[in-house]
Amino acid sequence: MRAQYRTNFILFILFALSLVIAELCGLNKTLFLDINSFAAHNLPLLWPNLTLLGDTMTLFAIILLFIRKRADLVISAIIAVLIGTIIVNLLKTTSGMLRPAAVLNHELINIIGPVLTRHSFPSGHTISIFTLAGIIIFSVKQIPLRLAIFLIALLTGISRIAVGAHWPEDVLAGAAIGLLSATVGVYLSAKLKWSQIKAVPIVLGLLLIFSDLFFLFFYNSKYPQALFFQYFIASVTLIAGFREYYLLIKQPAVQNDIYHQ
Repeated sequence: MRAQYRTNFILFILFALSLVIAELCGLNKTLFLDINSFAAHNLPLLWPNLTLLGDTMTLFAIILLFIRKRADLVISAIIAVLIGTIIVNLLKTTSGMLRPAAVLNHELINIIGPVLTRHSFPSGHTISIFTLAGIIIFSVKQIPLRLAIFLIALLTGISRIAVGAHWPEDVLAGAAIGLLSATVGVYLSAKLKWSQIKAVPIVLGLLLIFSDLFFLFFYNSKYPQALFFQYFIASVTLIAGFREYYLLIKQPAVQNDIYHQ
């Protein structure tokens, strides 16, 4: 348990320091142009699909899979999302930072998806994916698996630069905030112990199933290039998640939760 907290804290410090260094050295614009240009010429269809992983709807779809055996992590994720949402909305409305499309000539940058101009800092998609990664770190002990999760989260953050939606500093801040939100979410979940109340996972599971149905049939991610990936994530998690929910109601599993680690 302490090792997971330590891992998230170390990663938080690294991203926070990277943000400070990028700001002090004036690397924001240069890094953006380099990464965005590289992405435009290398696997251009990869980046909008990676960006979808940072959507909050994707986070809700994935945590549905944990509803039976790790309801504690589901509750942690929901608490973390609420914390991250409050932070991101406060920073976006107070920082006033313009996005790359509002600052740079459109001929210099590669834009995939909607042309966004305002409320750049921090990256909400990056907060979401690093919140999910930070939460999952508490459910896995294998170092290679943790590294894989971290790499996916990092590439998802980079995809926000690749599609022209965010500056590198937005992504670095989003990663730090996501990890912090995840850690606080796990801590509060362990203190509140809501997962031990039988009705809580049942209600949350039902809400997540409805969320996944909306994600599958009605949600517009604004990235049509990732539409098939959206269908894949939503359908797979819905089928597997519904099975977990059915088993939860029929025969609740013994929770392998953070209270016993």
